[in-house]
Amino acid sequence: MLRDGEFDWTVLVQGAFDHGVSGLLCSALMQATPDLMPHEIRGACAEHLRHQGRSALAAARQMLTVLDHLKAFGIEAIPFKGPTLAVSAFGALGLRSLRDLDFLIRKEQTQSCLDALRELGYTHERTLTPHQWQAFLDYAGEEILFGSGLPIEPHWHFAPRTLSFELDYEALWSRARPRPFLDRELLCLAPEDELLAVCLHGGKEQWVKLKWVADVAAFVERHPALDWAALQRRASAQGVARVLRLGLALARNLLDAPLPAEVTRWVDADPHAVRLCGELHRRFFEPRQACSIYEFNALHWHMRERAADRWRYLVRTLTQPRTQHFTDVAIPDRLFGLYVPYKVLHDYAALPLWRRYKRHRTQASGPAAQEQADAPS
Repeated sequence: MLRDGEFDWTVLVQGAFDHGVSGLLCSALMQATPDLMPHEIRGACAEHLRHQGRSALAAARQMLTVLDHLKAFGIEAIPFKGPTLAVSAFGALGLRSLRDLDFLIRKEQTQSCLDALRELGYTHERTLTPHQWQAFLDYAGEEILFGSGLPIEPHWHFAPRTLSFELDYEALWSRARPRPFLDRELLCLAPEDELLAVCLHGGKEQWVKLKWVADVAAFVERHPALDWAALQRRASAQGVARVLRLGLALARNLLDAPLPAEVTRWVDADPHAVRLCGELHRRFFEPRQACSIYEFNALHWHMRERAADRWRYLVRTLTQPRTQHFTDVAIPDRLFGLYVPYKVLHDYAALPLWRRYKRHRTQASGPAAQEQADAPS
Protein backbone atom coordinates (compact mmCIF):
# COMPACT_ATOMS: atom_id res chain seq x y z
CA MET A 1 0.00 0.00 0.00
CA LEU A 2 2.78 2.46 0.88
CA ARG A 3 4.42 1.72 -2.47
CA ASP A 4 1.21 2.70 -4.26
CA GLY A 5 1.77 5.91 -6.18
CA GLU A 6 -1.78 6.97 -5.30
CA PHE A 7 -1.03 6.97 -1.56
CA ASP A 8 -1.70 10.44 -0.10
CA TRP A 9 0.88 11.15 2.58
CA THR A 10 -0.65 14.57 3.26
CA VAL A 11 -3.94 13.02 4.36
CA LEU A 12 -2.15 10.55 6.62
CA VAL A 13 0.06 13.16 8.26
CA GLN A 14 -2.75 15.68 8.70
CA GLY A 15 -4.93 13.01 10.27
CA ALA A 16 -2.17 12.07 12.70
CA PHE A 17 -1.73 15.70 13.77
CA ASP A 18 -5.49 16.19 14.11
CA HIS A 19 -5.73 13.14 16.39
CA GLY A 20 -2.57 13.90 18.39
CA VAL A 21 -0.71 10.76 17.32
CA SER A 22 1.97 12.19 15.03
CA GLY A 23 4.76 10.88 17.25
CA LEU A 24 3.32 7.37 17.24
CA LEU A 25 2.88 7.47 13.46
CA CYS A 26 6.46 8.63 12.90
CA SER A 27 7.82 6.01 15.28
CA ALA A 28 5.91 3.26 13.46
CA LEU A 29 7.05 4.49 10.05
CA MET A 30 10.68 4.62 11.16
CA GLN A 31 10.46 0.94 12.03
CA ALA A 32 9.08 0.05 8.60
CA THR A 33 11.28 -1.19 5.76
CA PRO A 34 13.01 1.90 4.26
CA ASP A 35 11.90 1.19 0.72
CA LEU A 36 8.22 1.32 1.73
CA MET A 37 8.18 5.13 1.91
CA PRO A 38 9.79 8.09 0.18
CA HIS A 39 13.16 9.13 1.54
CA GLU A 40 11.91 12.64 2.37
CA ILE A 41 9.05 11.19 4.45
CA ARG A 42 11.47 9.10 6.46
CA GLY A 43 13.69 12.14 7.06
CA ALA A 44 10.68 14.23 8.11
CA CYS A 45 9.64 11.50 10.57
CA ALA A 46 13.09 11.45 12.16
CA GLU A 47 13.13 15.24 12.50
CA HIS A 48 9.62 15.32 13.97
CA LEU A 49 10.56 12.73 16.58
CA ARG A 50 13.66 14.73 17.52
CA HIS A 51 11.62 17.92 17.82
CA GLN A 52 8.84 16.29 19.82
CA GLY A 53 11.40 14.64 22.10
CA ARG A 54 13.07 17.99 22.82
CA SER A 55 9.72 19.65 23.46
CA ALA A 56 8.61 16.83 25.76
CA LEU A 57 11.83 17.02 27.77
CA ALA A 58 11.38 20.77 28.19
CA ALA A 59 7.78 20.18 29.30
CA ALA A 60 8.93 17.55 31.81
CA ARG A 61 11.45 19.96 33.31
CA GLN A 62 8.77 22.64 33.47
CA MET A 63 6.50 20.21 35.29
CA LEU A 64 9.21 19.38 37.83
CA THR A 65 9.79 23.08 38.49
CA VAL A 66 6.08 23.59 39.15
CA LEU A 67 5.85 20.56 41.45
CA ASP A 68 8.94 21.65 43.40
CA HIS A 69 7.50 25.14 43.81
CA LEU A 70 4.20 23.76 45.12
CA LYS A 71 6.01 21.43 47.51
CA ALA A 72 7.85 24.42 48.98
CA PHE A 73 4.42 25.85 49.84
CA GLY A 74 3.31 22.58 51.44
CA ILE A 75 1.09 21.61 48.52
CA GLU A 76 1.28 17.99 47.39
CA ALA A 77 0.46 17.34 43.74
CA ILE A 78 0.16 14.23 41.58
CA PRO A 79 1.00 14.71 37.88
CA PHE A 80 -1.14 12.73 35.46
CA LYS A 81 -1.51 12.54 31.70
CA GLY A 82 1.29 14.61 30.16
CA PRO A 83 4.93 13.52 30.57
CA THR A 84 4.26 10.91 33.27
CA LEU A 85 1.68 9.15 31.11
CA ALA A 86 4.03 9.30 28.11
CA VAL A 87 6.56 7.29 30.13
CA SER A 88 4.12 4.91 31.84
CA ALA A 89 2.14 4.16 28.66
CA PHE A 90 4.67 4.49 25.82
CA GLY A 91 8.02 4.22 27.59
CA ALA A 92 9.33 7.45 26.07
CA LEU A 93 8.62 11.15 26.60
CA GLY A 94 8.57 12.05 22.92
CA LEU A 95 5.90 9.61 21.72
CA ARG A 96 2.94 11.47 23.22
CA SER A 97 2.00 14.96 22.09
CA LEU A 98 1.58 17.52 24.88
CA ARG A 99 -0.61 20.61 24.97
CA ASP A 100 -0.62 21.32 28.71
CA LEU A 101 0.52 19.90 32.04
CA ASP A 102 -2.04 18.38 34.40
CA PHE A 103 -1.70 17.57 38.07
CA LEU A 104 -4.09 16.67 40.86
CA ILE A 105 -4.28 18.64 44.10
CA ARG A 106 -6.50 18.34 47.14
CA LYS A 107 -9.65 20.43 46.80
CA GLU A 108 -9.08 22.24 50.11
CA GLN A 109 -5.73 23.50 48.79
CA THR A 110 -7.12 24.95 45.56
CA GLN A 111 -6.79 28.61 46.45
CA SER A 112 -3.39 28.11 48.10
CA CYS A 113 -2.20 26.34 44.94
CA LEU A 114 -3.40 29.13 42.67
CA ASP A 115 -1.74 31.73 44.91
CA ALA A 116 1.55 29.80 44.86
CA LEU A 117 1.46 29.43 41.10
CA ARG A 118 0.83 33.14 40.69
CA GLU A 119 4.15 33.76 42.44
CA LEU A 120 5.77 31.52 39.82
CA GLY A 121 4.24 33.63 37.03
CA TYR A 122 1.19 31.51 36.14
CA THR A 123 -2.11 33.35 35.96
CA HIS A 124 -5.60 32.78 34.62
CA GLU A 125 -7.54 35.01 32.28
CA ARG A 126 -10.70 35.37 34.35
CA THR A 127 -12.16 38.46 36.00
CA LEU A 128 -15.01 37.25 38.20
CA THR A 129 -16.92 38.52 41.19
CA PRO A 130 -16.45 36.57 44.45
CA HIS A 131 -19.71 34.66 43.94
CA GLN A 132 -18.89 33.89 40.31
CA TRP A 133 -15.41 32.70 41.25
CA GLN A 134 -16.75 30.35 43.94
CA ALA A 135 -19.32 28.97 41.48
CA PHE A 136 -16.53 28.40 38.98
CA LEU A 137 -14.38 26.53 41.53
CA ASP A 138 -17.35 24.36 42.56
CA TYR A 139 -18.14 23.53 38.94
CA ALA A 140 -14.93 23.27 36.97
CA GLY A 141 -12.74 20.81 38.86
CA GLU A 142 -9.71 22.44 37.22
CA GLU A 143 -8.22 25.76 36.17
CA ILE A 144 -5.93 26.52 33.27
CA LEU A 145 -3.03 28.89 33.94
CA PHE A 146 -0.65 30.55 31.52
CA GLY A 147 2.96 31.52 32.02
CA SER A 148 6.35 30.40 30.76
CA GLY A 149 6.15 27.19 28.71
CA LEU A 150 3.05 25.08 28.35
CA PRO A 151 -0.22 26.01 30.07
CA ILE A 152 -0.66 24.18 33.37
CA GLU A 153 -3.88 22.73 34.74
CA PRO A 154 -4.22 22.07 38.46
CA HIS A 155 -7.16 19.69 39.00
CA TRP A 156 -9.06 19.08 42.20
CA HIS A 157 -11.41 16.76 40.30
CA PHE A 158 -10.88 14.78 37.09
CA ALA A 159 -13.99 16.25 35.45
CA PRO A 160 -16.47 19.09 35.90
CA ARG A 161 -19.18 18.70 38.53
CA THR A 162 -21.82 18.45 35.82
CA LEU A 163 -20.54 15.03 34.70
CA SER A 164 -21.28 13.63 38.16
CA PHE A 165 -18.17 11.45 38.47
CA GLU A 166 -18.49 10.90 42.22
CA LEU A 167 -15.02 9.49 42.91
CA ASP A 168 -13.38 8.62 46.21
CA TYR A 169 -10.43 10.99 45.97
CA GLU A 170 -9.20 10.28 49.49
CA ALA A 171 -8.80 6.60 48.62
CA LEU A 172 -7.08 7.57 45.38
CA TRP A 173 -4.56 9.72 47.28
CA SER A 174 -3.96 6.90 49.76
CA ARG A 175 -3.01 4.53 46.92
CA ALA A 176 -0.60 6.98 45.23
CA ARG A 177 3.05 5.91 45.39
CA PRO A 178 6.44 7.36 44.36
CA ARG A 179 7.62 6.29 40.92
CA PRO A 180 10.89 6.91 39.06
CA PHE A 181 10.75 9.73 36.56
CA LEU A 182 13.87 11.04 34.82
CA ASP A 183 16.48 11.34 37.57
CA ARG A 184 14.12 11.43 40.54
CA GLU A 185 10.90 10.04 42.03
CA LEU A 186 7.44 11.58 41.72
CA LEU A 187 4.25 10.81 43.57
CA CYS A 188 2.04 9.14 40.94
CA LEU A 189 -1.34 7.50 40.75
CA ALA A 190 -1.58 3.78 41.29
CA PRO A 191 -1.61 2.08 37.85
CA GLU A 192 -5.28 1.10 38.15
CA ASP A 193 -6.23 4.66 39.10
CA GLU A 194 -4.12 6.06 36.25
CA LEU A 195 -5.92 3.90 33.70
CA LEU A 196 -9.29 4.92 35.12
CA ALA A 197 -8.27 8.59 34.96
CA VAL A 198 -7.31 8.16 31.28
CA CYS A 199 -10.71 6.62 30.50
CA LEU A 200 -12.55 9.32 32.44
CA HIS A 201 -10.72 11.97 30.45
CA GLY A 202 -11.56 10.27 27.15
CA GLY A 203 -15.20 10.02 28.20
CA LYS A 204 -15.29 13.66 29.26
CA GLU A 205 -13.93 14.65 25.83
CA GLN A 206 -16.23 12.16 24.02
CA TRP A 207 -13.24 10.24 22.59
CA VAL A 208 -13.01 12.57 19.60
CA LYS A 209 -9.24 12.00 19.29
CA LEU A 210 -7.44 8.76 18.62
CA LYS A 211 -4.73 9.97 21.01
CA TRP A 212 -6.84 9.10 24.05
CA VAL A 213 -7.65 5.64 22.71
CA ALA A 214 -3.93 5.09 22.07
CA ASP A 215 -3.23 6.08 25.70
CA VAL A 216 -5.50 3.28 26.90
CA ALA A 217 -4.15 0.67 24.49
CA ALA A 218 -0.50 1.44 25.24
CA PHE A 219 -1.06 1.59 29.00
CA VAL A 220 -2.76 -1.80 29.05
CA GLU A 221 0.05 -3.34 26.99
CA ARG A 222 2.79 -1.96 29.26
CA HIS A 223 1.04 -2.99 32.50
CA PRO A 224 0.23 -6.70 32.21
CA ALA A 225 0.05 -7.06 36.01
CA LEU A 226 -2.84 -4.64 36.55
CA ASP A 227 -5.22 -5.62 39.34
CA TRP A 228 -8.23 -5.83 37.07
CA ALA A 229 -10.55 -7.15 39.77
CA ALA A 230 -9.84 -4.16 42.02
CA LEU A 231 -10.20 -1.74 39.11
CA GLN A 232 -13.55 -3.20 38.07
CA ARG A 233 -14.77 -3.21 41.66
CA ARG A 234 -13.85 0.43 42.27
CA ALA A 235 -15.30 1.59 38.94
CA SER A 236 -18.57 -0.20 39.62
CA ALA A 237 -18.82 1.12 43.17
CA GLN A 238 -18.32 4.70 41.91
CA GLY A 239 -20.71 4.43 38.97
CA VAL A 240 -18.09 4.77 36.23
CA ALA A 241 -17.87 1.15 35.09
CA ARG A 242 -19.43 1.96 31.72
CA VAL A 243 -16.96 4.80 31.15
CA LEU A 244 -14.13 2.34 31.83
CA ARG A 245 -15.70 -0.36 29.67
CA LEU A 246 -16.13 2.08 26.80
CA GLY A 247 -12.47 3.15 26.92
CA LEU A 248 -11.28 -0.45 27.00
CA ALA A 249 -13.63 -1.47 24.18
CA LEU A 250 -12.39 1.35 21.94
CA ALA A 251 -8.76 0.43 22.66
CA ARG A 252 -9.45 -3.22 21.84
CA ASN A 253 -11.53 -2.61 18.71
CA LEU A 254 -9.48 0.23 17.22
CA LEU A 255 -5.94 -0.63 18.32
CA ASP A 256 -6.01 -4.31 19.34
CA ALA A 257 -5.31 -3.62 23.02
CA PRO A 258 -4.37 -6.94 24.66
CA LEU A 259 -7.18 -7.27 27.18
CA PRO A 260 -7.23 -10.43 29.33
CA ALA A 261 -10.07 -12.81 28.51
CA GLU A 262 -11.93 -12.09 31.74
CA VAL A 263 -11.71 -8.34 31.10
CA THR A 264 -13.02 -8.83 27.57
CA ARG A 265 -16.00 -10.72 28.99
CA TRP A 266 -16.58 -7.96 31.55
CA VAL A 267 -16.49 -5.28 28.84
CA ASP A 268 -18.87 -7.16 26.55
CA ALA A 269 -21.29 -7.86 29.42
CA ASP A 270 -22.57 -4.28 29.08
CA PRO A 271 -24.46 -4.03 25.75
CA HIS A 272 -24.81 -0.26 26.13
CA ALA A 273 -21.03 0.15 26.29
CA VAL A 274 -20.65 -2.10 23.23
CA ARG A 275 -23.23 -0.04 21.32
CA LEU A 276 -21.57 3.26 22.24
CA CYS A 277 -18.22 1.83 21.20
CA GLY A 278 -19.62 0.97 17.78
CA GLU A 279 -21.04 4.47 17.33
CA LEU A 280 -17.80 6.17 18.34
CA HIS A 281 -15.77 3.72 16.23
CA ARG A 282 -17.66 4.78 13.11
CA ARG A 283 -17.16 8.48 13.89
CA PHE A 284 -13.39 8.12 13.63
CA PHE A 285 -13.78 7.30 9.94
CA GLU A 286 -16.43 9.88 9.06
CA PRO A 287 -15.96 13.59 8.33
CA ARG A 288 -16.30 15.61 11.53
CA GLN A 289 -19.47 17.63 11.78
CA ALA A 290 -20.62 20.06 14.41
CA CYS A 291 -23.15 18.33 16.65
CA SER A 292 -25.97 20.00 18.50
CA ILE A 293 -25.80 20.55 22.24
CA TYR A 294 -28.46 17.87 22.62
CA GLU A 295 -26.33 15.24 20.90
CA PHE A 296 -23.40 16.22 23.13
CA ASN A 297 -25.49 15.77 26.25
CA ALA A 298 -27.00 12.49 25.05
CA LEU A 299 -23.59 10.80 24.78
CA HIS A 300 -22.63 11.79 28.32
CA TRP A 301 -26.05 10.64 29.53
CA HIS A 302 -25.67 7.17 27.98
CA MET A 303 -22.14 6.73 29.36
CA ARG A 304 -23.55 6.47 32.89
CA GLU A 305 -24.93 3.17 34.15
CA ARG A 306 -26.67 4.43 37.31
CA ALA A 307 -29.98 6.26 36.95
CA ALA A 308 -29.11 8.62 39.84
CA ASP A 309 -25.90 9.70 38.10
CA ARG A 310 -27.72 10.30 34.82
CA TRP A 311 -30.33 12.49 36.47
CA ARG A 312 -27.69 14.39 38.46
CA TYR A 313 -25.85 14.95 35.20
CA LEU A 314 -29.01 16.25 33.52
CA VAL A 315 -29.98 18.61 36.34
CA ARG A 316 -26.46 19.95 36.79
CA THR A 317 -25.97 20.43 33.05
CA LEU A 318 -29.23 22.35 32.80
CA THR A 319 -28.67 24.56 35.83
CA GLN A 320 -24.90 25.09 36.20
CA PRO A 321 -23.84 28.51 34.86
CA ARG A 322 -20.31 28.81 33.51
CA THR A 323 -17.81 31.59 32.94
CA GLN A 324 -19.18 32.23 29.44
CA HIS A 325 -22.50 33.16 31.01
CA PHE A 326 -20.77 35.44 33.52
CA THR A 327 -19.04 37.14 30.60
CA ASP A 328 -22.23 37.48 28.57
CA VAL A 329 -24.20 39.35 31.19
CA ALA A 330 -23.25 40.98 34.49
CA ILE A 331 -25.68 40.02 37.24
CA PRO A 332 -24.96 41.30 40.75
CA ASP A 333 -23.91 38.64 43.28
CA ARG A 334 -27.05 39.25 45.32
CA LEU A 335 -29.08 38.11 42.28
CA PHE A 336 -26.72 35.30 41.28
CA GLY A 337 -29.59 32.79 41.00
CA LEU A 338 -30.78 34.56 37.86
CA TYR A 339 -27.86 33.01 35.99
CA VAL A 340 -29.73 29.68 36.03
CA PRO A 341 -32.71 30.75 33.88
CA TYR A 342 -30.33 32.81 31.73
CA LYS A 343 -28.19 29.72 31.08
CA VAL A 344 -31.21 27.58 30.19
CA LEU A 345 -32.60 30.16 27.76
CA HIS A 346 -29.18 30.91 26.23
CA ASP A 347 -27.88 27.34 25.82
CA TYR A 348 -31.05 25.45 24.95
CA ALA A 349 -33.14 28.01 23.10
CA ALA A 350 -31.29 31.08 21.84
CA LEU A 351 -28.00 29.38 20.85
CA PRO A 352 -29.55 26.52 18.79
CA LEU A 353 -31.86 29.02 17.05
CA TRP A 354 -28.92 31.31 16.29
CA ARG A 355 -26.89 28.45 14.81
CA ARG A 356 -29.83 27.36 12.69
CA TYR A 357 -30.26 30.95 11.47
CA LYS A 358 -26.56 31.20 10.53
CA ARG A 359 -26.71 27.91 8.60
CA HIS A 360 -29.83 29.07 6.78
CA ARG A 361 -28.17 32.35 5.78
CA THR A 362 -25.04 30.68 4.45
CA GLN A 363 -26.58 27.74 2.57
CA ALA A 364 -26.27 29.62 -0.70
CA SER A 365 -22.74 30.85 0.03
CA GLY A 366 -20.81 27.65 -0.66
CA PRO A 367 -19.15 24.91 1.42
CA ALA A 368 -16.59 27.17 3.12
CA ALA A 369 -19.24 29.51 4.49
CA GLN A 370 -21.40 26.54 5.52
CA GLU A 371 -18.49 25.03 7.45
CA GLN A 372 -17.89 28.35 9.22
CA ALA A 373 -21.55 28.58 10.18
CA ASP A 374 -21.50 25.07 11.64
CA ALA A 375 -18.48 25.81 13.81
CA PRO A 376 -19.19 26.15 17.54
CA SER A 377 -19.54 29.70 18.80
